[in-house]
Amino acid sequence: MTIARRQSDENAEGQMLLRNFCDNGFGGDLAEAALVLGRPQEELDSMINGNEAVDDDLEMKVRGIAQERGISL
Repeated sequence: MTIARRQSDENAEGQMLLRNFCDNGFGGDLAEAALVLGRPQEELDSMINGNEAVDDDLEMKVRGIAQERGISL
Protein backbone atom coordinates (compact mmCIF):
# COMPACT_ATOMS: atom_id res chain seq x y z
CA MET A 1 0.00 0.00 0.00
CA THR A 2 1.39 3.40 -0.90
CA ILE A 3 1.89 6.14 1.66
CA ALA A 4 -0.70 8.38 -0.02
CA ARG A 5 -3.26 5.57 0.03
CA ARG A 6 -2.58 4.82 3.71
CA GLN A 7 -2.95 8.52 4.62
CA SER A 8 -6.20 8.68 2.67
CA ASP A 9 -7.54 5.61 4.51
CA GLU A 10 -6.45 7.01 7.88
CA ASN A 11 -8.10 10.34 7.14
CA ALA A 12 -11.33 8.60 6.11
CA GLU A 13 -11.28 6.75 9.45
CA GLY A 14 -10.68 10.03 11.29
CA GLN A 15 -13.54 11.68 9.43
CA MET A 16 -15.91 8.85 10.33
CA LEU A 17 -14.76 8.92 13.96
CA LEU A 18 -15.35 12.67 14.21
CA ARG A 19 -18.70 12.50 12.40
CA ASN A 20 -19.92 9.69 14.70
CA PHE A 21 -18.75 11.63 17.75
CA CYS A 22 -20.70 14.72 16.67
CA ASP A 23 -23.79 12.81 15.55
CA ASN A 24 -24.03 10.29 18.39
CA GLY A 25 -22.85 12.53 21.20
CA PHE A 26 -24.25 15.91 20.24
CA GLY A 27 -27.11 15.25 17.83
CA GLY A 28 -25.03 16.57 14.94
CA ASP A 29 -24.47 19.94 16.65
CA LEU A 30 -20.95 20.88 15.54
CA ALA A 31 -20.91 24.00 17.70
CA GLU A 32 -21.47 21.96 20.87
CA ALA A 33 -18.93 19.29 19.84
CA ALA A 34 -16.40 22.00 18.99
CA LEU A 35 -16.83 23.55 22.41
CA VAL A 36 -16.23 20.22 24.15
CA LEU A 37 -13.19 19.48 21.97
CA GLY A 38 -11.74 22.97 22.28
CA ARG A 39 -11.58 23.46 18.53
CA PRO A 40 -13.30 26.00 16.27
CA GLN A 41 -16.51 24.77 14.65
CA GLU A 42 -15.14 25.69 11.23
CA GLU A 43 -12.15 23.41 11.80
CA LEU A 44 -14.36 20.44 12.68
CA ASP A 45 -16.55 21.12 9.66
CA SER A 46 -13.49 21.23 7.43
CA MET A 47 -12.23 17.93 8.86
CA ILE A 48 -15.57 16.17 8.49
CA ASN A 49 -15.82 17.33 4.88
CA GLY A 50 -12.31 16.08 4.10
CA ASN A 51 -10.73 19.48 3.50
CA GLU A 52 -8.43 19.04 6.50
CA ALA A 53 -6.95 15.92 8.06
CA VAL A 54 -8.09 14.84 11.51
CA ASP A 55 -4.94 15.03 13.62
CA ASP A 56 -3.85 12.41 16.14
CA ASP A 57 -4.41 14.71 19.14
CA LEU A 58 -8.02 15.27 18.17
CA GLU A 59 -8.60 11.55 17.60
CA MET A 60 -7.26 10.76 21.08
CA LYS A 61 -9.43 13.46 22.62
CA VAL A 62 -12.53 12.23 20.77
CA ARG A 63 -11.94 8.64 21.92
CA GLY A 64 -11.33 9.70 25.53
CA ILE A 65 -14.42 11.91 25.76
CA ALA A 66 -16.54 9.27 24.01
CA GLN A 67 -15.41 6.65 26.52
CA GLU A 68 -16.09 8.96 29.47
CA ARG A 69 -19.55 9.91 28.23
CA GLY A 70 -20.59 6.56 26.76
CA ILE A 71 -20.76 7.88 23.19
CA SER A 72 -20.80 5.16 20.55
CA LEU A 73 -18.22 5.70 17.84
